[in-house]
Amino acid sequence: MSVDREYVKKVINEIMDTVDEVLTMITKPFDSLSKSDLMAIRYYLIVLAEALSSLALHIARRALGKRPLSPTEAVRILRDHHLITSEECDDIIRLMRLRNLLVHRYWTIDDKKIYDNVKRNFKKILSVVNKIAKYVQIL
Repeated sequence: MSVDREYVKKVINEIMDTVDEVLTMITKPFDSLSKSDLMAIRYYLIVLAEALSSLALHIARRALGKRPLSPTEAVRILRDHHLITSEECDDIIRLMRLRNLLVHRYWTIDDKKIYDNVKRNFKKILSVVNKIAKYVQIL
């Protein structure tokens, strides 16, 4: 099977839009964010993790001919094929695990920690997306 470029483009656009929304929201100081803002950031992180999962699964299956059993395995396949770095792989897997906490154990979440981590590390996601977009272009 070949890569569905339109699908990849759609997912990448979703990721970019989501990253833009979150980066806009975190320009405010943490103390000035409303409860709605914090819930929106949580939602966007869930959307982002889902989109990255879909993208990793699609590339692993369609471009690399692998059969990952989970999104985290798909991300590791991308790393093993040198599409992303080990650090990027670890960051994406952490985001996927955060998504699971947000969905299943939302009451344990520290919004300040999320805010601080997003402020420090969020732009790494863009690097991953750009690498995958370039890879799909050369296929």
